[in-house]
Amino acid sequence: MPQNDVPASPSDGGVTIAELPLAKLAGRAARTTYGVVDMRSSPVRRVAGLFHTSLTEGVDVDVRDGVVFVTLHVVMERGVNLAQVTATLQEQVRYEIEHASGLPVGDIVVRVEDLRE
Repeated sequence: MPQNDVPASPSDGGVTIAELPLAKLAGRAARTTYGVVDMRSSPVRRVAGLFHTSLTEGVDVDVRDGVVFVTLHVVMERGVNLAQVTATLQEQVRYEIEHASGLPVGDIVVRVEDLRE
């Protein structure tokens, strides 16, 4: 994940937000969502091993034109309604990022990498 600085808003006096804090917000929201039991990095990120902390594992953030796009690689609990958990997860991540940063959130892609008991 490149460390791009993102303007928080046009009239904020020059405050910028790096992608790493946005990824941490998304990771925290994902980990606290019912039905999500773990996060996994994409294979490319696993090989690269860069910019990983426990909070950003399994989270890819891209900011384009001031809009945050998120991809989550999750392991969900077996037996949960995947569609419902995914919708809740997207809502949680969107709320966390928009509430904390003031930046709009575009697509939130959820990749269910595995199911676990």
